[in-house]
Parts: sequence; C-alpha cells; structure tokens
Amino acid sequence: MEEADKKNDLILTVNRFTREEKYGEAINYLQKIIEADSANKEAASLMEQLKKILEYENRDIFGSTNLNMDPWFE
Repeated sequence: MEEADKKNDLILTVNRFTREEKYGEAINYLQKIIEADSANKEAASLMEQLKKILEYENRDIFGSTNLNMDPWFE
C-alpha cells in the first residue's frame, strides 16, 4: 500500500469515529498506529486534535469557573 493511501485510510477512519462521536475508539486506533510507527506525524497530529476536542467538550460538561486549573487536563 502506498504512503498516500495509508494516510488517506488513517484520516478516513478517524473521521468516521469522530462523526459517530466515538472518540475513545479513535484514540485507541491512533495509539496503536503510533506504537507501531512512532514517526507517523499524521497520527500524532490527529491524536492531539482529538485530545483538544475532548478537553473542550469536558469543559462544557462540568460548567465550573475553575476549569483551567483542573489536573486532568495536564
């Protein structure tokens, strides 16, 4: 499989998970890819994006005024 095809498959799979709001499955999928190929910058970038999405969603859920200091966002 060509490198471009692998990249497209990666993006399509992660997009499918995020459309269905299966963020945990998307993170698990990306983690497996990163463990197999630690130089995969596309997977690492998508992982960071997913972490940011979850961070912002969790901030909305809790509604506290002190969310910037919560330890689980570190």
